[in-house]
Amino acid sequence: MSWAHIRSGAWLKGCIRLWLFDLGCVSFLGVALLGLVMVLGLPLILPADAQKKVDTLVLLMNMSIGSICIAIGWQMNRLAATEWANIVPQYRLNVMLQAAALLLLMLSVVGGFFIAYDAFDKITESLISLLLGLSFLYFSLARKNAFHFSFFLYISLPMLPYIEQTLPQGATIVLVLLNLALMLLVSQKMMGLTWNNKARSVYLNGLEMGWIWLPSPRSMALLNRIERSLHPANYFIGPVFSMLLLLMPLTTLLLAGIGHYYAVEIPVLVFLVQFNCILCGMLHWSRIQRWRAVESLYVLPGFDGKQGMINAFMQAQYRLLVILVISMIITASIVSLLDQSINLSVWLHMVLTTLFACAATLGLGSMCRNSIQISGLIFLIGLLSGWSSVGMSSAEQTQVWGLVAWDLLFLLLSIALLWRAKQCLWREDLLSR
Repeated sequence: MSWAHIRSGAWLKGCIRLWLFDLGCVSFLGVALLGLVMVLGLPLILPADAQKKVDTLVLLMNMSIGSICIAIGWQMNRLAATEWANIVPQYRLNVMLQAAALLLLMLSVVGGFFIAYDAFDKITESLISLLLGLSFLYFSLARKNAFHFSFFLYISLPMLPYIEQTLPQGATIVLVLLNLALMLLVSQKMMGLTWNNKARSVYLNGLEMGWIWLPSPRSMALLNRIERSLHPANYFIGPVFSMLLLLMPLTTLLLAGIGHYYAVEIPVLVFLVQFNCILCGMLHWSRIQRWRAVESLYVLPGFDGKQGMINAFMQAQYRLLVILVISMIITASIVSLLDQSINLSVWLHMVLTTLFACAATLGLGSMCRNSIQISGLIFLIGLLSGWSSVGMSSAEQTQVWGLVAWDLLFLLLSIALLWRAKQCLWREDLLSR
């Protein structure tokens, strides 16, 4: 590595085209950017509630850290799949320097945030988020198939405060050392990166499966029935969608049982609301990324023209909404038997939040036509999950009933949004970009 090359700034050439014109990369960068924008704008929205403001901002910062690590992993996977990378002088070096600069810029912003808000008591959460992001980056460099698990970085975000509470004193120093060691390991892996014939298959298979690998569920009759009922909405994401629909409530019940046995408070219903919203967002994320597959869906028998395909897609979304709400009703009822703090008002708040949040996500997702819009949708999911956690943190039952009234208002708006989405889905030309 030549320091003269770094000081010259020549390694920045082509960075805009490389990072912002790649559909997969810009989707993750868009989520990170929206998180940073909200970090700047949220203090104006919540000027009085300082603690709530800091907690929300830390969550957004952690989301941005994870998104940056996933975007870097995406570019490293693309670099490993590029056969001509060794032919172009300093191409690999430039991409790696750009990735390192992006990560350092993100960490500088995070450091500035903690200094500006004097929130150093929350720095452990961000260190855990960085540790998870760097671990994902290392394993995705070591094994290309590991990139399929990028989705779980977002799932881990609400769990970070609870992970922090279980850590002993002095864990911050250990986390700093672990992150530095991981940065060194990641840099060594990046410098030794060579062409890999599996990298392209990971990209293509990732698009087919929504970037998550799970065993094939085709041997299970129940999953086959769910897949048929959700067609053609699940056409772009693949059979993993149906499996996640079953795994999420089962995982929620497992965590609730563990929390009850060990007398640990785990907001499992908040996690389930977030998982449901993320799943709805993934439905349209995969649709945007596989936009060329619209043509193959259109030529399948069973649709009465373009409008017939749109009607079938929207009806499948309605059925998905029913499945998610029924799943929440059953899961929340079982969890309430284990957790006495979940009374009728909290139960109703969780069910209604699932209904309006998933409906809003499906409606806005149907209106999205590019990666920037879908990145904004993923960011909105984070705000919706924050709303669900308000009911669990409210101590007074009357306050929760006030949230239920707001839930009913949001429900009306989300239903109107979902109805409007039918006029926006694949508007103008079917294959128009």
